This record gives sequence, C-alpha cells and structure tokens, in this order.
Amino acid sequence: LSTGPCRKAAELLPRRLDWEGNEHPRSYEDLVAANRHVAPDHLLQICKQIGPILDREVPSGVPGVHSLLGAGKHSLLRTTKDCCNSRWKASTFAALHRGRPPERPLNCSDNSIVEMCRGRELTGAQRFSSINPVSNYQHMKMHRRILGHLSAVYCIAFDRTGSRIFTGSDDALVKIWSSFDGRLHSTLRGHYAEISDLAVNFENTLIAAGSCDKTIRVWCLRTCAPVAVLQGHSGSITSLQFSPFVKGSKRYMVSTGTDATVCFWQWDVNNNGFSDRPHKFTEKPRPGVQTVCSSFSPGGMFLATGSTDDVIRIYFLGFGSPEKLAELDSHTDKVDSIQFCHSGERFVSGSRDGTARIWQLHQRNQWKSILLDMSATLPGSAPLTEAENFFKPKVTMVSWDRHDNTVITAVNNHLLKVWNSYTGQLLHILKGHEAEVFVLEPHPYDPRIMLSAGHDGNVFIWDLIRGTKTMHYFNMIEGQGHGAVFDCKFTSDGHRFAMTDSHGHLVIFGFGSSKPYEKLPDQVFFHTDYRPLIRGSNGFVLDEQTQQAPHLMPPPFLVDVDGNPHPPRFQRLVPGRENIADEHLVPQLGYVATSDGEVVEQVISQQSAEGVEVRHSALDFAIRQLQQHQERPVTAQAEGGIPAPARVPEPGTPRRGRMEVQSPPNVGLRRSGQVEGVRQMHQNAPRSQMATERDLQAWRRRVVVPELTTSGYRPSINREISNEFRPSAWITDVIPRKSPFVPQMGDEVIYFRQGHEAYVDAVCRTNLYPINLDRQPWKKMELRDQEFVKITGIKYEVSPPTLCCLKLTLIDPGTGKITDRSFSIKYHDMPDVIDFLVLRQSYDDARNRAWRSNDRFRSVIDDAWWFGTIVCQEPYQSEYPDSLFQCFKVKWDNGEIEKLSPWDVEAIPENAEQPESESAGVPVTDEEMIDILYKSQEGEWGKKGRDQESARIITGIEQLVTVDIVAPFSGPVDLIQYPTYCAIIAYPTDLNTIKLRLKHNFYRRLSALIWDVKHIEQNAKTFNEPRSKIAESAKIITNVLLKFISKPHCTDIMEIYNAIENMEYSEDEVSEFPSQDVVLDRDAWKDHCKRLLDYMFECEDSEPFRDPVDQREYPDYCNIIDTPMDLGTVRQTLEEDRYENPIDLCKDTRQIFTNAKSYTPNKRSKIYSMTLRLSAFFEESISKIISDYKTAVKSSLKLRRSQRFRKKLQHQESAPSRQGSTRQKRATIKTQENTEQSTAKPTSAKVSGPERRRVNEAKDIFRRSGSSSSGKTDNSRK
Repeated sequence: LSTGPCRKAAELLPRRLDWEGNEHPRSYEDLVAANRHVAPDHLLQICKQIGPILDREVPSGVPGVHSLLGAGKHSLLRTTKDCCNSRWKASTFAALHRGRPPERPLNCSDNSIVEMCRGRELTGAQRFSSINPVSNYQHMKMHRRILGHLSAVYCIAFDRTGSRIFTGSDDALVKIWSSFDGRLHSTLRGHYAEISDLAVNFENTLIAAGSCDKTIRVWCLRTCAPVAVLQGHSGSITSLQFSPFVKGSKRYMVSTGTDATVCFWQWDVNNNGFSDRPHKFTEKPRPGVQTVCSSFSPGGMFLATGSTDDVIRIYFLGFGSPEKLAELDSHTDKVDSIQFCHSGERFVSGSRDGTARIWQLHQRNQWKSILLDMSATLPGSAPLTEAENFFKPKVTMVSWDRHDNTVITAVNNHLLKVWNSYTGQLLHILKGHEAEVFVLEPHPYDPRIMLSAGHDGNVFIWDLIRGTKTMHYFNMIEGQGHGAVFDCKFTSDGHRFAMTDSHGHLVIFGFGSSKPYEKLPDQVFFHTDYRPLIRGSNGFVLDEQTQQAPHLMPPPFLVDVDGNPHPPRFQRLVPGRENIADEHLVPQLGYVATSDGEVVEQVISQQSAEGVEVRHSALDFAIRQLQQHQERPVTAQAEGGIPAPARVPEPGTPRRGRMEVQSPPNVGLRRSGQVEGVRQMHQNAPRSQMATERDLQAWRRRVVVPELTTSGYRPSINREISNEFRPSAWITDVIPRKSPFVPQMGDEVIYFRQGHEAYVDAVCRTNLYPINLDRQPWKKMELRDQEFVKITGIKYEVSPPTLCCLKLTLIDPGTGKITDRSFSIKYHDMPDVIDFLVLRQSYDDARNRAWRSNDRFRSVIDDAWWFGTIVCQEPYQSEYPDSLFQCFKVKWDNGEIEKLSPWDVEAIPENAEQPESESAGVPVTDEEMIDILYKSQEGEWGKKGRDQESARIITGIEQLVTVDIVAPFSGPVDLIQYPTYCAIIAYPTDLNTIKLRLKHNFYRRLSALIWDVKHIEQNAKTFNEPRSKIAESAKIITNVLLKFISKPHCTDIMEIYNAIENMEYSEDEVSEFPSQDVVLDRDAWKDHCKRLLDYMFECEDSEPFRDPVDQREYPDYCNIIDTPMDLGTVRQTLEEDRYENPIDLCKDTRQIFTNAKSYTPNKRSKIYSMTLRLSAFFEESISKIISDYKTAVKSSLKLRRSQRFRKKLQHQESAPSRQGSTRQKRATIKTQENTEQSTAKPTSAKVSGPERRRVNEAKDIFRRSGSSSSGKTDNSRK
C-alpha cells in the first residue's frame, strides 16, 4: 500500500512507541511479527467466549441460547437495564381470558397489591400467583429459638391443625409445643433411647413415636396419656407412619426397622385400641439388610419401602389385610429415600447409586420408571471438570412439589436438582448449600415453594418456577459455630414453619409480629423432664419419685438449662399454673446427693416475688412428705459377701485409719462453674462424666449454697461455717504418701470391687450420707473383682463430707489401650476403710515379689514402719478366689492378726532400723518414702525429667509472687475472713501449695500440675463474679503459669507475664489510645491451636476421635478410610512442631470429621451428630486463628518491606553529603543510647500504666527507626 496509490491507507497501521515515548512508523511485517500469537480462528474464539462471560454478568431470558445476532434480552449488547422485568399496567388486572385472569409472565415484576385487589373487585377473580407473589415469602422471619432438649433433635411434626409442634430428640423425650407462642405444653416420657420418627394420625387424636429402643409408644393428644406400647421389632425403628386408608373403624399404622421388617399395626378409631401382634413382613434376603424408609400413597392403599438390599417393595392394603404386591430392583445401591406424590399412583425413589426414579403404576400391576441421573447438567452449561467427573453423586433426599409437576432431588455434592416429573427433564440446579441436604419440604398449598435445610446450618426457601432463592436463614449459635438442621416442617396453612438442630433447639418461623413469642425464655425445660422412671412388664412407666404416671403428675415448674426455676412471669406459661398465686409459682429446690451421683429435688420453701417465705400449699406438703419417705437413707445391712467392719484395735496396734479427709478435685470439664446443669454442651462447654448418665439424670449432683451478692468480692460474713465444710488434710496435703490414695489425672489404677463394696457398706452403717445401692457401678455393668482402669475425670463436690467423683475408663489388659467403656464412682477417705484404688505401678511391683509363709515384712502406716510376719495367703472372700485384695493374713509383732494386700507389705533391708518394742513403730525416712512412692515414667514430665522441671517451675512461681496482683493467690484463703469460701469451693488451691507440692514431688505427672493450676482461675470465678477484677487477675496468673509450663526452655516467667499483661492492658485501653501499627506474632497460632485442641479433648463429643481407631475392633476401617486421623495424632504433631501453619492443622482435623462421616454414614447415629457439633465448633474457632495468622504474615511482610525501603532511603540521603556525616552519626548514636536507657527498666510487674505506655512507645520508636547501626540488646525484653 505504501508504494501504490493508497499511501494514506498504509498510514492507518498503528505506530510504535520507543522507551522515550517517541512515535515511529511500523511496517506490515513488523505488525505481523508482533502478533504471531494470533491464530487464524482468533476472532471465532473471541466470539465463543463472549457469550458465557456475558451470561454470568447479565443473564439472558433463555439460558443456553447463544447467538451473535440476538435482539433484546438475547443481544450481546444487552445491559442490566435492558433485562429488567416488565410491569403490567393496572388495566391488565381487569381483563379475563376464557373467564379467568391471564397468567402473569415469569419476566413480569410484582405489581402493587392495591392494583391486584382492584382488579379482583372488577372481575370477581384473581390468580393465586398474583395475589401471593413468591417475593412475599422473603418476609418470613425467625420468631423464636428455644433450647428445649439436651441432645440433637432429629424429628419434628405439626398436628393436623398446625397449632401444636412435636419434637423428638436423642435425649429420649417427645415434647409438645404451641406453634402460636412457643409455650411448652407437655413432655412425653417413656422411651430410653433416641427418638427416630414421629407420626400424627389423620384424626388428630394420637401421636406415635418410634425409638432406637425397638419400641413404639402411642399417646393421646387430648390427655397425654399413654395409649399403647408396641413391641414388634428386634431392631431400631427407622420410619413410622399412619395410613390414610379408611375402612369402617379400622385403621393402620406402619413401622419399619433395622431388623428388615415391615409391621402393619391395626387399630380401632373408636377406642384407640391397638392390636398386640402386627401383620409383619420380614424382608431379609441376606444378613445386614435394613428397611430404612417408607411412604404411603395419597389414599393409603399402597405402601412403598426402601431397603439397603437395593430393592423397593410395594404393599397393598385393599385385599382385607396387607399383602406384598411387587419388588422393584432397578437400583444398584441402597434405597434410602422414597416419597409418593400428593395425588395419583406415582412415587419417586432415591438411591446411593446416583440416580432417582419416578415410578408409575400401569396396567396389570406393572410399575415403570423414568430415570433421573444426578450427573446430568443443564443445556449450555460449562463442561464438567476432571474432579467433577471423578465425583460419584448420591441422592440424599427426594420430594415433590405440591402439584406433583416437578420432583426435587438433593445430591451429596450439595446441589438441589429440579426435574419435570412427566418427562424427566432437568429444569433447574439450585446452589446455595455447603453441606449435604436431608430436608426437602414442599409448601402445603403453593406449588412454587420448596424449603430445604442441611447440615451446613442453612435454610432456604426456593422459587421452583424461576429456580431462585427467596429466603435464607443461617442457624448460627454463638460460641458453638453453626447448628446442623436435622428436620423442618410447614404448618398446614403454610404461614409458619419450624426446624430443629443438632444442639437441641426448636426454631419457629413465620409471617407477622414476633411479639407473642417474646414472653418466652430462651431455655425451656420442665423440672421433671429427666427424672428416672419405673418400667412395668407391659412397657408402661411410672415416675420413680412420685410413683405416678407422668401424665397424672401435678403441673411441673419451668426451669432453665441449669435446672434453675424461672421467675413467676414464666411459670404462668405452664399449663395448669396460669392461676396459681405468686407465692406458689417459684419453688426453692434443694437437692439431696447420693453416693452414685443421683440427686432428688426437695422443695425447701416457697418464696414470693419479694423473697418472703410463705406457707406451703397442701400439694407441696404432700409431695415433700412423699419425697422424705422415699429418700430415707439406706440403713439395711448389705447383702452377703461384703466384708464385716473391722474391730477397733488395741492401743499399740498399727491402725489402718487415715487422716480425716473429704475428697479430690473437681475435674476441669466444666467451664461455667462447679454446678452441673441440664446441658453441659450448651455454649459448647465439655460434657459431664458419662453421656448416658448426663442425658437421663441431668439435674443431679447439685449443691445448695447460701445466696451470695453479685459484687466483685464476696462480703465477709460474721459467722463460722461448720468444720464439716472445711477442707480436709487429704485435699490440702502437700506431702505425697502411699496411703491414702490421692487420685490425679491420668493415673492408671487397679479398681477392686471388694474394697468399693466395703466403702459403701461403711457409709450405710454410719449413715454418713444417703447412698443408693442400686446405683452402684456393679449394678449397671458387669465388673470383675479387679479392673484395670484409667482416671479420665476428677471432680470434687461440696458437701459434708466432700466427695471425690471419678470417671474411670476401662483399659484392655491385653493391648493396654483405653476402651469406650467407663463408669463413675463417688467416695471420700474414711478411717478404717482400705483403699480400693491402687496405682498400677505399685500393683505390678507387688505381683513381682514372691512372698511365702513366715516371711518377715514391714508396712507403712501413719508415716511409720510396722513389722510383722506373713502367716498365709488366702482369698479375702471366697466368691473372689483370684483377687489379691487383702489376700495376706499377717501377724503383727504385738500379736495382732490382720489382713493386708501385697502392695501394703515391703521387704525388710538388712540394715533396717528395728523398733524399740513390739508395740512401737520406726519413723519412715525421706529416702525410704521416695523409694516406695510412684516413679515417674518417661514423657510424663517432658524431656527434662521431674526434678529439673519442678525446680524450674518453682523458680518461676517464686518470681511470679513478687507481682502485686498475685498476692491474693500466693497462699491459702483466710477462712476467718471468708468463712463461706469452703462451702463454695470444693478444691482450694494456691501458688504456695503448688510450690510445696512440686518441692516434695507430690505430682506424678505434668498433667496433674496443670490440673491444679487451672483451679486458680476456676475457683476465683466461682467464688467471685466472673468479670470481677480479682477473677481477671486469676485469669492472667493462670495463663502465665500454663504458658511457662508449656515452654520447658523458658527460665524467666516475667517475660511471659509482661507479654500477657501488656496484651490484657492493650485490650482494656484500646478505646483510649489511637491505634498503632502492631506486628503480630506469626507463631501465636500454635498456642491458640493447642488451647483449642485441649478444649476439644475435654468435650464429650470428641471421645470417639481422641485416639486412633482400633483395627481389631473395626477390621474393615482401613478398607473404607484411606487416610486415618485422630485428635491425638494432631495434637502430637503440633507439640512436635511439625505443622508449618494452622492451615495444615485444619486440613488434618477436617480429615477426622470426613472419615467419621464416611465410616458412619447413618445420619441418625449418635456419632454422626457428635461429628457435626464438634466440627461446627472447630470451624468457628479455627477460622479466627487462621485469619489472625494471615494478618500476622501480611504484617510481617509489610514491616520487612518498609524496613528495606527505609534503609535504601537512608543510604540515598547519606550518599551526597558524606562530609557532615560524622556529626550526624554522633547525634544518632546519642539519641539511641538515651532511648535504650529509657527502655531498660526492671521487669517488675509494679510498673505503672503511664510508665508502661511510655516504655512501649519508646520501643515502637526504636523499632521504627530501622537503623542498622543499632546493634544493642533491648533490655526491657530480657
């Protein structure tokens, strides 16, 4: 072109620019060389990419249609404004088409309700979709969230009128609530295992509950009286339904179970009488098959069931009695969801094979199906990625819309898919859930609306026509993460719906005002909910305390999760208590503790709103008399086989008695105080010793103490507390002794049943405190004469005498590993009662000695050696011939005959000092005492060993006590100044006691020391207000000590104190001072993760995940799980500093929960709900740790860049003027020296606030200076 007549056209080629910005002409060859990457079809590829990109930004009216020549909403030049929905004119609503209002197009936006009502007045008709647009459902809001159960709630149902809500929980209770104001109407008791399904009959007169205890219980809805207890299954109930089928007065209820049976229970509608024997079908072609789901047709003539053997079975009720009609085996994996349509003879089945099928009955009893493949995608959607192709979809739930035009399936990839029920065409893919969905609930009359809920805590209301979200709610629980939603139901009128979650909550949603629900407390329990029951042979139950049927008992009191009665305004919400006088509304409940942890309430006094004691009602008096009669201490002699009381020895006889004692420490499992309440997992606090005991006996082990003021410090009371409450030497002793045995966390001991029986017998004989023989561990589980156990929980209770509560977990003697079996005991040290817990180390040493008759021995009693001779070895009781407990018959040198155990006798060294007389003892030397005490094992005190580590911690405590705020904790509490202290705190401890115990090697391992240290903060918060100044000081001291203990190489505890105290100070003063650039610690996440894992270990929900899975107990585990992981491994990896960042730790912890869900896919199993609760708590906690870590990394990188920039800038500024540099350097050095002198303050904790602030500001200035010449040490950080 440049050489021809079109020279100007050649100049159209773009010019090039050089580095100075000058333009130069460019030849065609240069242009081609610069664009060699442009392929011949480059323009075509651009056109292909434009459509999908534009669809994401401005979606077209019809998805999947791509054209470069489209117009309007399909044009490639469309904007958001072009795609706005049109709006009908007001005159359109007055039109009729064939006698009906025209159907509004999908792209038409909602019109004014005034215009629609005016059109209805003119025409006399209006379409439902116009009167009630889908957008109205976004106004459904949460009215109230109520904590009403101790465990996960998997079942919820409304009655046929929508006025009552029924919830069935894993705490074995069924509760009835008002849907209008959330009031708790009644609690239905009787089951003793998890509730698996609920059903209300069509006459709205009965409610039935199926349970994992293999029974079905039916109650009358009018009186709450039990109607029937049906026992026809040998496995857990999986589904329960009343049939719509009607034939005269005959009705049917159907149940399915894990025993692969389908039971048809016939009942009469006139008298509500159920047949004792069901019409049963056992469908078990091979072992392990279960029937897991069922659904009735709209008329009740057909029943479809799904099983784990991949077969769908159809039953027919039209022949007079139920008969099996067909077996459909088109699925290749278990069928765990099935649902009949609302009208007609069609049903949909969902399977784990990744498909759903819509079945329809054709002629000659043939069922044909339409296949719905879960791997299908919408037309025009992007192709699946490699990971998505590899993923195997599974159907988790199926449902129909109200008009049966569409089928909705939930897939395990968290998607919902909407299908045309007649053609099987995929219409929409609904995205929003982040975990599996198991709740699909259609609106009772609006075919456009579908509700979904899942384990991610999300609840969505969907528009099935447009495939969009209408309403969203996230079930966030403060301090616990999200609560997985387990069930959800609409009322019959569709104006409300309710859901239940993994934490025991009932949440009610609806239109309009929430005012009727505002008068309800957040925690709603009856004080009788968890009382024990007496079960008859026919399955019916009586309340153990009142000997009455639960429905005949007086109206109960309304209490919170801790068992505390609510104020009078709430007590009137209980049915039957609306008109009771104020003085009788709130009781003062006392609790009588028994030796096994059982506590029964006693009404001490009724108090009015003003706190004035008033007269008891006749009903209260009768109840109290009955309670006193039933709670009378057991005084009868124990059964044969329990040792007789030892006689009192003569003067000079070595006494086996102990110093007067009361009990060991309250295991640090409760974060919110010493008193156990209904739900310890509320706020995700770790649970109590045994889950089953906690769930069924929630308000036990309570202690009544005098009401205290709410000020920061407890006021001094001028009265003496009885000596019975004062701490005994057993609790406060700092010198280790072989006997009496003082339990410590982590002890491996031998439990002797004979000794425990002797202790119980002694308590009953002396009437020391009430004890129930039927509640002892050998009555609840099979125990041998001696069991190898580990102490996994310790707790002390305030009462005369102070009792030690231990959780003992059985250890497999063959493998040495902890099992999942455990039991709890309560005891205290009693004179003349032998220890029935013996350290495993002492037991093994005793077994290795070969004692024979006439061997001389010596034994330690009351810190002195007593000498004697072994007469013979014989069992203490004939029924326990192999037990070593008290198996030696010995003769003391003074002639007394007594029984001893092998661990009580020691060999006499050749150079041993002999007593002066036969009735005298020889004092035990320190060296001899050390030789017979516990020897610490490798790893129990870290790498340095007990002596070195104890000396380091003692030095740290001595440094710490110089701080002002430590003074109240440096020694024991003055009981003269604070006489109520010992009536509130069961296990007192202080820094001096801890230091003396370290000095005398009292602690057997580091975990026992940590347990003591944590009680400093716990006791301060229990005796004082949790947010008081002294409680905050206790928190700082505890954190300093724990951090110092966890850092074996740290020798200066004040360095840790200043860091923590400054952090606390900066948090308190953050509002008073302007924010400054702070460089966060990149390694702080390690301490945070360690505390998080320690907290999770204390939670009962973590019990299955603490240790690796036992391959011998679960041999198929490795076949299912490729990457085993457990919390113990995660914690060990963290302690060994093998995690680079918290993200790696998070991946391993998430792997634990993934493995649990994969190995235990049953969504209604206890371990599955435990996994959901623990994972939700972990996710909420770890997210902040990861966020802080990322912030610290960014801050560190930013600081490094700024330091490099400042150094470069200083270098450039100093280069031009070298001559005056000497003077500047001198001035700089002098300034730095002054700065260092100002920061080199002693590290005393008595530094004032302003002075500390100046020191910190000087440090910041010194750091920001960035001078490379500053090579001096920052003395303030030594």
